[in-house]
Amino acid sequence: MADPAERVRPPGGAVLVALVAGVALALALTWIAGPTAGGVVLGADLATAAVLRLVLPVRVAGALAVRSRPVDVLVLLVLAVACTSLAWVLPVEP
Repeated sequence: MADPAERVRPPGGAVLVALVAGVALALALTWIAGPTAGGVVLGADLATAAVLRLVLPVRVAGALAVRSRPVDVLVLLVLAVACTSLAWVLPVEP
């Protein structure tokens, strides 16, 4: 029989599923309310991913842990700022 510690799966998949759900929400909101709202939600989702990568251990962060922690957080924050900035600057035609 396996050791009980080996049978417990880390919740890294749950973190990734939650973030993918946020991206899906951003896409749906883009379709319904326009690119500004969708871009802001996408930026918020990326910022959430950056915070989660910063505070969660590698075992729990799952697929968010790709490189070193500072590089991952920096890349996610740059993408969050870029998406949010582009969402506000993008001209929306009625």
